[in-house]
Amino acid sequence: MNKEQTEFIRILLGDVQWALDHATLSNTAAERRNLLRTIISAAEGASWVYRIHVLAMAKEFDAATPQMEMAFAEASFAVSARGDIVEQPRYIPLTAMIRLATKVAQTFCPDLKVDFSNAGWQKLKNAISARNRITHPKKTDDLILSDAEMEDAKVGFFWFLDMSAYVMEQTIRELRIDALRTRKVIDELLAGNPDTLALYERVHREIDD
Repeated sequence: MNKEQTEFIRILLGDVQWALDHATLSNTAAERRNLLRTIISAAEGASWVYRIHVLAMAKEFDAATPQMEMAFAEASFAVSARGDIVEQPRYIPLTAMIRLATKVAQTFCPDLKVDFSNAGWQKLKNAISARNRITHPKKTDDLILSDAEMEDAKVGFFWFLDMSAYVMEQTIRELRIDALRTRKVIDELLAGNPDTLALYERVHREIDD
């Protein structure tokens, strides 16, 4: 993460800590709703950093596609009757975006393993469902959050933070390994290694053909 993204995450975590402290001091229904909304908001912010990082790494590995970039930007394009290109926003659910970013990361980190059968993933989904319920309530009961739902929100959120940090670390590691491989090939070319030179020439012939 760059400095701006680090500060962004720091602010989100600070909001979560503030809400946690207030919910501990005054465990009212209102404080619970505020805590849940804050946690999911922080998860959405962290997901944004996650997707931006993965897309940047995909570009480094020449693995990014126009379709991928549009999906990450939550947009598509259409042509109007007047011949104008019109951007059409497309909302992608938080859980779907997390899965997409992870799958993209796995295209250039083939050994990357993320366990979506982990209880943390299900708890995050439960928490999002509960947040949606209190955001669009239909009756009084919709505004009540159980102890289990609050625990799910905390566990799911921190599971996602750990998972995304792990994936980002692995993509950076893979980029460093790739850079070392490239450096080795360049050094061998400069040293006149006959096998490397022959491979280099063969690849260029294939590209030209």
